[in-house]
Parts: sequence; structure tokens; C-alpha cells
Amino acid sequence: MTTDNDPYLYPGSSTFQNRLELRDDRTLAQAERLLTHARGLEAARMGFSPDADGYRALHKHLFQDLYSWAGQDRTVNSGTAEGLFTPAPYVASALSAAFQDLARQNQLRGLPPEDFFGRLGHHVGELYGIHPFRAGNGRTLRHHAARLARDAGHPIRIANIDRQAWDDASRHGFATGDHRLLGAALSAAAVEQNAPLLPRTGPGGIAFLPPRDPPTGQRYRLSLAKVRDELSRYLPAARSEAADRWQKLVRDGEADGRIAAARIELAYVRHAKGPVYQTQLLSQLGQKDVDAVITAQQTPLERVREIGAALAARINTQQPAQILRAVRSLESPILPPGLSPVQERLAELFLKNSPQENMADPRLQAAVTLLEQVEKASRAKGEGPRVVEGAIEATRTVIAANIRSGRSMDEGISLGSVERSSRPAPDRGRNR
Repeated sequence: MTTDNDPYLYPGSSTFQNRLELRDDRTLAQAERLLTHARGLEAARMGFSPDADGYRALHKHLFQDLYSWAGQDRTVNSGTAEGLFTPAPYVASALSAAFQDLARQNQLRGLPPEDFFGRLGHHVGELYGIHPFRAGNGRTLRHHAARLARDAGHPIRIANIDRQAWDDASRHGFATGDHRLLGAALSAAAVEQNAPLLPRTGPGGIAFLPPRDPPTGQRYRLSLAKVRDELSRYLPAARSEAADRWQKLVRDGEADGRIAAARIELAYVRHAKGPVYQTQLLSQLGQKDVDAVITAQQTPLERVREIGAALAARINTQQPAQILRAVRSLESPILPPGLSPVQERLAELFLKNSPQENMADPRLQAAVTLLEQVEKASRAKGEGPRVVEGAIEATRTVIAANIRSGRSMDEGISLGSVERSSRPAPDRGRNR
């Protein structure tokens, strides 16, 4: 759909139809900032149900002064340079699924900060990929994230969210499915009691430990696969240990330098571009192992600290330009232009899940019903088990292709037979 036939725009323009009858994008944007700011202050004191309808109600409250469609799911497709958002026919089911997943996690309550912001980043990133409204998704997301953070005991200030970091993290998560940077951007906006919790950073925003003397002791060569296993085992406990250590230093009134180093160390073990990311970066650079000082007597934090030092030592042997190229490669989109990362992941989920798991997902219930209908029709024709199984598998393939392209799930499927020919999806253009 082009701007010429987008029902949300004034004909022949790129300006959204609005209650104020403003016909200039800049003037409309200024009015939007002022009005949604005032409505946002009201929303902070209001209650919204923690489900898809509550999310729609939040959007409606924020944008009620501007758009007649505030709070309503978009009816046209839209996307960015990174790909298409969830196609319009799938928005309602995708939004319901996202909030059902949030409910299963008890609205992210009862989690330590590092786990909370990691899961919050994932939830917000998935909502960004759905993009349920024609406009105003970013503002609604930030207010929604602030409400979840407040109710979970990890309050953030919307004004503290770095807009560039937010935009970059949103695009990166949408293109790759990796929402850790979005979690880090939200964590950085947390209400701070002291100085900001920031790590030392190097090329490409890579996090590093505080400066210290080179580690001493017997070094062991560890493959990057072994390092990842070690981090999977010890990193969660190391984060808790680092937080406890920093808080104890503050309580005990230790020297400012020691407290600052402890804060940097805590930021490092929590950072999206901390040790786990660095193993991926080294793999991208063609490295296979590191030399680390590891002993059986080390606490989890001590072990992660030594692994971090080993990763940093190997990274520092690379040229900064090579590191930046590897960072860009890791953060580049994983899909060709024009495809929807959200729909690609949904198609993969459909193919991977059991029928019971697909039926439990409201986005995929129609697909399960189609498979059951094809099986029933095939058996009714008296076809043998192999022919029936072949019809089911062929149907699964067609359904997955339809999900990826945003077409109706039953396109190309007729009961009793499935079109075997595969044609590329027509290029229907990208929505604004």
C-alpha cells in the first residue's frame, strides 16, 4: 500500500488524518508531543488491565485527542527497512499471545533486576515487532514498560530512556530476535539511587571489566564453546554475587575507588555486550579459544571475572576496525529485505511445535485446524497412510510459507489436495 491509498492519511499527503485537522507533519508532531505528554501524566495514575485490551486502552488514552482510530488495531500492513511488522490479519492473535506469555510470567514480578530487564526487553521487543497501531507504538511501549517496571519494583523514568539507544535496540531486536540491547536501554533508565551503573566500553560498545593487573596463576586454554558452557553455569550466580559485593562496599563505607570498580564490574556482568556477547564476537572474528586462569576454588564471580579478562585479552589483539566490522555483522538483519522477522519466527515455531503446542497458541490454532481437515479429507478418500502423511506434510509446508509471507493460512490449500507447485510470493510493496 502506498501513501496514495492509505486510509489513515490525508489524500495525496504523508500526514495522518487527525481531529485537529492539521495538514503539516511538523505541526502535527509538535501537537502530538504536547498532548500525549499531558495524557501520559494522567495514564501514570490510572489502571489498565494487564492484557491486550488494556494495552489498546493505554494507546487510546494517549492519542484520543488526535486520532479517531486510537486504541484500534491497524488494518494495513506496515514495516521498516529491516522488514515488515506483523501483517494486519495476524495482529490481534499476536498481541493476545504476547500478553498471555506475560501473564504466565506473573507480569515479571519477583525477579532480580538483571533478570527483570532481560525479560522486559524481550516482551517489549516482541510488541515492537507486532506494531499493533498505525502510529504511536513507541510512546505506548515506553509507558507500558514503565508501568510493568513500577509494578515489579524496578521503576524507570520514561524521560531517562535514551532515544537513540532505544531506536537502535528496537531495530536490532526486530531484525535479529535478540532483545538484550533493548533490555539494557530500559535498565539504563532505572531510577538510580547513586551514580549511573555503567561499564567501561570499547569499540562497538563492548563492555569491559575495571582496570586491574594481569591475572596470575596457571592458564588453561578453553574453547569458546567451553567458555559459553562456563558462563551459562556461573554467570547468573556471578551477577547476584557482584550486586551483593557492591552493596556491602557501600554499606561498609569503603573507598570511592573500590565502590566505583565494583559498580563497573556489576555493570559488566549485566551488560548485553558483556561476556556472552564477546564469545559470539570472537567467533565472528575467527577465533576459537582463549587462555584463562581457572581454579576449583573460585567463586562464580571470580570465575566469570577471569573469563572476562581472558575474553578482553583476546579481543584486544584484534584491530579496532576488524572489531567494528564484526559488531556490525552480528547486529545486521538475518532476513532478506521485504520479509517479516516476526512472521519468520512464527513459521519456524509452527514447524517445530507439536500439534498440542500449536493449538495452545492462538496465532496457530487455525493452522492446526487446517491440518486436521486435510487429514480427514484424505482418509475419507481411502488413501493409504503414506499418502495421508504426504498430504499433511505438504500442507504444513504451504502453511509455513503463507505465514512467512503474511498471506492467509489457507491460501493454496484445498481439502483433499495441496498445491505442490511453489511460486514466489507476489511483491505487494511495503507499507509506510
